[in-house]
Amino acid sequence: MNYASQQHRFFLATLASMTLLFLGAAGYSFWADTAVSSEVRALKIRPSAIREIPQTLNLTIAESGMTAVTAADLAAYNWNMQELTADNIRLTRNGDPIPFYSDGSALYFLAEATTNPLEPHSVYQLNLAPGTAMAERDAAPTGPGVSSGMMRYIWEEDSTFLADSEGDDLWYGRLLLAPTAWTLPLDGIQPNGGNGRLSVRLWSSTEYDSYPDHHMKLALNDEELLSWKWDGIRQESIDLSVPQGILQPSGMNELTFELPGDTNATGEAVYIDRVELLYASDLSARRGQFWFSSPAENIQITQAAPNLLVFNVSDKANPVALSGIEVTEAQARFNGGTGEEFIALTPDEALRPSIASAPTIKASLKQKERGADYIAIIPDEPGFAEALQPLLQHRRDQGYRVTAVSLPQIYAEFGYGHESAQAIKDFLTYAADEWTAPAPKFVLLAGDASYDLHDHLNAPNENLLPTSLTHSAQNGYVSSDAWYGILDDSGTPQIAVGRFPAQTAVQLQNMVEKTIAYETTSQPWQQHALLVADDEPVFDNITENLAAYLDEEGLNVDALYMSQNDAIHYDIISALNKGVGLVNYAGHGDYDSWGDERVFQGDDGAMLANSGRTPILT
Repeated sequence: MNYASQQHRFFLATLASMTLLFLGAAGYSFWADTAVSSEVRALKIRPSAIREIPQTLNLTIAESGMTAVTAADLAAYNWNMQELTADNIRLTRNGDPIPFYSDGSALYFLAEATTNPLEPHSVYQLNLAPGTAMAERDAAPTGPGVSSGMMRYIWEEDSTFLADSEGDDLWYGRLLLAPTAWTLPLDGIQPNGGNGRLSVRLWSSTEYDSYPDHHMKLALNDEELLSWKWDGIRQESIDLSVPQGILQPSGMNELTFELPGDTNATGEAVYIDRVELLYASDLSARRGQFWFSSPAENIQITQAAPNLLVFNVSDKANPVALSGIEVTEAQARFNGGTGEEFIALTPDEALRPSIASAPTIKASLKQKERGADYIAIIPDEPGFAEALQPLLQHRRDQGYRVTAVSLPQIYAEFGYGHESAQAIKDFLTYAADEWTAPAPKFVLLAGDASYDLHDHLNAPNENLLPTSLTHSAQNGYVSSDAWYGILDDSGTPQIAVGRFPAQTAVQLQNMVEKTIAYETTSQPWQQHALLVADDEPVFDNITENLAAYLDEEGLNVDALYMSQNDAIHYDIISALNKGVGLVNYAGHGDYDSWGDERVFQGDDGAMLANSGRTPILT
């Protein structure tokens, strides 16, 4: 082999090696881009070309105010646009268009957070479609500006949930037990000594025959504003003016609530729900984004940055972006026009929503050719879909038409992204009315619920699959999954609804295994029923009627009546340990016990030895 031939072969071998090296690098790059965690991917500046472009982005709102979404935010979801305008971006809430202002690199809109604690966080949606631009107005000043306006301070400590209360808020703050006094520091306010207006909302939770039940005194900076009395268990609201000179421009301002305890009531308990203070203040941009009101024609804001943004929010559905604002030596002046409510901020002071892509819909739930007898609704939790598969196959083997539905898809198609119980009910109503007959008969909710929708308590239990909190005249607000199956005005469920209250895939797997075992096992203990009645005639009658019915159905019935013997604590535990297929309790109780005598309690679970013999409990 001559030298030229050797050189040629060496060149080919080198080229082949480099080709393999480049292919390997490209393959690794492709693998790495698809295999890295979402946390790492979120840090990448350049979006991946292989990722799908979502059609809809959900913006979850936890706080009201001017909110911004930037081009960089959208680029993380492969929405690459040179300029954000209403020509290429559509913003909606519940399907209705929401106007927004854009400076090209960011869009700004007035977001309104949910105020009802029984509803989930507000969700706005972005789509790649023409939208609605916010109205703009030239606000160039026409004269000297007034530098004083009304500011707002709000205190609301949602630390206690009272299911038996009423009104539009079931979450309350500080509990006061008479006689006592509690002082609320009005942190962060900067009054100028002018007048104001104070609104307070309370919940009184005690009631006696004497009048009045309650007496409260309210003082601001040791100046008594009000002394008032009222009666009963109810929500109480007060609204009063604050005279000029009481609010101090310097030093601490304090609001004191006093329950003197001088009524004839045996006891007195009052929860502080909400405090709102409107107060006169000098308008300064040093406080970050702020709301203020002023009827002045020309307004001045001190300590303002050159890029200060001001929006007229008098009409919350149609805010107006003000242009032509003059900023000279940190003094911003503008003409307020006919508006009286404004929000001022710099771009970096805008609120930022939580952004997530809406699920891609491959097979719509609104296809009328769909049909099912048994619907399983599954939250987007790791391992939940896999854990439920054996039960779904078991139902298919029983001859049912079975379908599993993703909870995020229900939110997307029936709730405009809102994680609400109403979206689930709307889906079930559609399935019952529009899917191929016969209509669904059974619904399984595969996940736990919580009344703490906004996680006020930072509790371990998450609201994976919501329930309905329904008001009851006797018991206040109660959890009601049966509400999902009531599809008309009759008050009677048309669909049987059940729930596996699982927080983890392991818990869900255990529930599935127990259910299948119960249905595929035929043991003598399953033909036994245990009925327990509280010590009132009405519960005796309920139990006697149920016992007669179950006896006719061929079950062996044991009934324990607390009216005959209230020492049945160990009788209940012993019967459960022997194994029974059905247990029914009729009577009063608490979340962890049956009856005032506490004949069966949550702690009694440690004494149970009925593994493999789990009853149906009603």
